[in-house]
Amino acid sequence: MDYLELDESAMQAFQELGGGIDLQHASSKPAILTPTTSRIHPRRRLEAQYLFRLENLFLTPRDIANALGLLRVPQLVTGTAQDGEASFCRLSQSSMSALDSWITRHHPNHQITKIRIGLAHKDPGELPFLGRDATLPQHRPHLLAMPTSQHVLEYPVHYFFYGTLADPARLERLFGVPASKLPRLQAAILLDGRIRTWGGKYRALVDGPGDMVNGFAYAITTTDQEDALRLYEGDNYEVVTATMIVDGKEITGRSFRFAGFENELTG
Repeated sequence: MDYLELDESAMQAFQELGGGIDLQHASSKPAILTPTTSRIHPRRRLEAQYLFRLENLFLTPRDIANALGLLRVPQLVTGTAQDGEASFCRLSQSSMSALDSWITRHHPNHQITKIRIGLAHKDPGELPFLGRDATLPQHRPHLLAMPTSQHVLEYPVHYFFYGTLADPARLERLFGVPASKLPRLQAAILLDGRIRTWGGKYRALVDGPGDMVNGFAYAITTTDQEDALRLYEGDNYEVVTATMIVDGKEITGRSFRFAGFENELTG
């Protein structure tokens, strides 16, 4: 089975998946190394996902669901290329692996087009809390007392930005919405975190009990917006619950914590 280079239609679909993300301005951060040294905290399960181009053997997401026996039909993503509209479906890593195996067994010479999408990991249940050691019983996410409203209504939620996301022009590109119509960035102080340097130049948030970080709070209102942020940050980061001070009031929100190795950081 051969893998083709990603063409323009795949790039377009990738942009639409990210809610208008501009790939020319997306973060191009160094890949995580995997030495045997200890990590800052246990590495999160990477949530790899893929865009698979629908053509030839599979013309619709339902065709893939039927071939693999999936209970849910994968998400359809469309894009425009020089040869017209192209369609893709979004697959989890396990589904993509199963599809690779299916094609290898039944059509070993068939060529496919796919792209891996690195998303910052987000636990499906309670999120880990910045600055708290989850290995301690009292700090395990499911035991932390959280406001009832957070369980009932996930959005809007304030995200703390401490780097390149604190830029209205970049958010405009990510969300595909004019900056004039976006919520404003609010000056904020993040508690129990600190900034270190990754790859010689990238700002990386890590646990820092008792420390504070100056930055901005921004209200995320939809899952699509959050996914665009996760796509931008990539799978070297994870979503965590965080406490911040905005307009003199302490609120609970989220941020992106570095999920790599201690020896990758300086500062």
